[in-house]
Amino acid sequence: MIRRSLPWLLLAGVAVAAAPDPRGWSRGTVASGTQGIVEGVKEFPVVPFPKVVADQVHGKTLLVYFSPTCPHCRKVAAELQALHLRLEPEGAGVVGISSGTAEAADLEEFQRTFGITFPVIHDTTGEVAAAMAARSTPSAMLVTPAPGKGAEKGKLQVRDVWYPYLPGWDALVEARVLGDVWKVFRPGEYLGNNTCAACHVEEQASWGLTFHSVAWHTLQQKEATAQDECVGCHVTGKGQPTGWGSGATTPLADVGCEACHGPGGPHDGERVDAKTVCVGCHDAEHSIAFSVEKGLPALDHFAAGHLSDAERDQRRAALWEGEAPRELLAFPEGANVGSAKCRACHAVEYDQWADSPHARGMDSLRQEGHDDPACVRCHATAKTSGPPPTEVKGFDTFGGVGCESCHGPGEK
Repeated sequence: MIRRSLPWLLLAGVAVAAAPDPRGWSRGTVASGTQGIVEGVKEFPVVPFPKVVADQVHGKTLLVYFSPTCPHCRKVAAELQALHLRLEPEGAGVVGISSGTAEAADLEEFQRTFGITFPVIHDTTGEVAAAMAARSTPSAMLVTPAPGKGAEKGKLQVRDVWYPYLPGWDALVEARVLGDVWKVFRPGEYLGNNTCAACHVEEQASWGLTFHSVAWHTLQQKEATAQDECVGCHVTGKGQPTGWGSGATTPLADVGCEACHGPGGPHDGERVDAKTVCVGCHDAEHSIAFSVEKGLPALDHFAAGHLSDAERDQRRAALWEGEAPRELLAFPEGANVGSAKCRACHAVEYDQWADSPHARGMDSLRQEGHDDPACVRCHATAKTSGPPPTEVKGFDTFGGVGCESCHGPGEK
């Protein structure tokens, strides 16, 4: 019986190292999903299919059940077409199975929009969906003609399934067709997080709890997705031949695994020191007082291991809504030296500040508030970084809301 939830892909684990740390990992441990990916399926069930499908299957064939109006299906359409072209020289390919409820005009538009050249069967009777046990779109099943006389009876052998099929899983299909996982890691070629996640299950779950995982969303919130100077640090591989192209439909939107570890990670034979990549985006203009040591704890690859599903959902929601703590924005500790000291290097900025209401912050505060630190905190600059002072003498009441109120202590 064919199960509908990645039956042979993500559940197997391998333990080859000594006792793991509390997060579930220790140096030398093989990624938990690796065995299922590398070894593949042990037994291949034989399933009867309608003749119209069996006649299209001559070698390894990916059957993709889809709806032409389904947004998830449209998101992977170009990827599936490209996969079909890569598989054809191997005597393999893709066959689309359109849902029975699809309108002919919608199906025609889908094929035209995405330049589909692989065969598409309109499953008007629902027989193909029943044979595939498909209940959602897109769903994909890799099949071959059944051995012996089974092929004559319209039976197909199931080699693997991807229910649902996600962006970036073309590499997993290609690995099955080629019979060698490592052949899909070509130098300089980006594959996307979903490919990485097939083996690196815990790492992917933990990445989903980082700001990197909502990088594109933050641009959307600020309506800045068309600002070229911003996009490069919110996607993966921008400007590279196989990197991010445009929009959110690519699996390379957001700052994914390969943004730090390079295309294909080290599996293409080219290892990148991830720590050298950070400062390309986390520079002085965008990340105040950034250091690799400060940033690494926010990227704990096994942070999700000790969390319940509810806790993960809660943290993910906080990220999406913009309510998650932003540790990297915390100022370093140190004394505030006053805006006048900033003038030596930032004369233009100082003059702009001096003409602003910030420079005269205390003037706008009612007299009765001058003795209340809860009021003064918004009209003057604290003498040191950290929590707001609890006494008025902890503020520089003559300097107004100075440079260091926003940019951190000048001592550092």
